[in-house]
Amino acid sequence: MVNFKTLTSKRFTEIVFLNLFLFPIYPDNVKPTFVVLFFITAIYTLIKKRSRVFNSATKFKTLLVINTSVFLMLVVSLLYSNNTTFGLKYIFRSLPLLLFPIAFFVLKENKTIFSVKLFLKAKLYFYTSTLILFVVIFFIFYFRGFVTENYFLNYSYRIIRQLGRYSMHPIYASLITSISIIFSISLFKIKKYRLLIVVGNILLVLNLILLSRKSAIIIMSVLFFVFIIFNKAIKFKIKAFFIFLVLLLFFITIKFIPDISNRFNDFSVLFDNTKASSTNLRINLIDTSLSVIKEKPFFGHGIGDTKDVLSTLEENNFFLKVNITILIISF
Repeated sequence: MVNFKTLTSKRFTEIVFLNLFLFPIYPDNVKPTFVVLFFITAIYTLIKKRSRVFNSATKFKTLLVINTSVFLMLVVSLLYSNNTTFGLKYIFRSLPLLLFPIAFFVLKENKTIFSVKLFLKAKLYFYTSTLILFVVIFFIFYFRGFVTENYFLNYSYRIIRQLGRYSMHPIYASLITSISIIFSISLFKIKKYRLLIVVGNILLVLNLILLSRKSAIIIMSVLFFVFIIFNKAIKFKIKAFFIFLVLLLFFITIKFIPDISNRFNDFSVLFDNTKASSTNLRINLIDTSLSVIKEKPFFGHGIGDTKDVLSTLEENNFFLKVNITILIISF
């Protein structure tokens, strides 16, 4: 429990920093508040120690310029955007690309934040909050009567629009699930957390399968093999057992879970524009984007016009076909 009477600025900064790792259990309308609060905390540090911050080494200043360059380019591109309303909305949503680099630059000498001990605690916060989020989602769907024989088919679509402020795209859900599993590697080394990690990882892997994002499944499988094969602390027999187990699970998942099978079957029609699939959608987006970039490589279309330009240039209504297919499946 926090004692506000004895709360120091150093301790407050630590609490605000750790709150960033509880984002999985915060609704979307609350998350920006903690981002801004973290930034304000950094600015307070800047006011107190401005001489030390401004006298930073050149390498830190260079990193600040590099890390904020993406946001600055978006702002500049707004100057030659026709749809400034959309552009301003996008830039506002992209503010963390500016706020985080500045905040971490200002706090770079804070030994409390940049310590192994606090980062380990941050990993634990993120891991447990992710676990809590998806366990609660399962029970919400269970009590709503959604856990049926079609649960595998409907799960990834239900979380898009049936969780209110907690609704998210399956890609984002897969991302935070994957990050949590990666964080669990260092947490597993601590004896008191091992039971939590074993049970938690089983649930998170099942969640990753339910989400049915082939990119996340492939990346996590590759990372697992790399970790097992090159980890000298693991004996050969244990390595062989786990590799066999994962390959078997991978085969069973792809073979017998329809939603995942269909997603991996996308590769067979990868360059067939007559077939609507999530993979083909991305291929078409890349091709269309490259053609637009070639036309105006330097000062082309601003951030406000990206959506309109891509929609206008897309041929054969491919995006429309994909969106209709997704809507039909989700209902």
